[in-house]
Amino acid sequence: MSIRMHSLQKITELKNKLTQQASVEYSESLRHLEDERTRLQELLHAQDRSIADLHERTQSGVPSQELYDWTLYMLSQRQQIERQLQVIEHKQSVCQDKRGELTDRYIDEKKWNKLKERRQLEQEALLNKLAQEALDEIAVTGYSRVKG
Repeated sequence: MSIRMHSLQKITELKNKLTQQASVEYSESLRHLEDERTRLQELLHAQDRSIADLHERTQSGVPSQELYDWTLYMLSQRQQIERQLQVIEHKQSVCQDKRGELTDRYIDEKKWNKLKERRQLEQEALLNKLAQEALDEIAVTGYSRVKG
């Protein structure tokens, strides 16, 4: 079964578009991962500021209710950080999946491009062979006329 050149051209164009789409999706997943890492850094800085504030307030004496409120607040910050770490872990997994998909599509595209190139070379070789046979035929018939 031979695939026509026109069909190969369409297939390679489609494979190229799929590779480009996978590349965009991978880039977007990396951007989302970086956004989540930035969010984590913001949470960590907020927690550091809260710890410094708490330390400063405890130096000047703090009522027990306020200390309890600070403890609850810092606990909620810690929970946010833990949730953000889970989000980052998920985004990393998505990035790995998208990278694998991009790699697979790239390899698939290259296979189809190589097949197309082989077909083009085969077609050129066939055309060259036919042209040479036609030239040989012309040369033989021309030689026969001159001789005979």
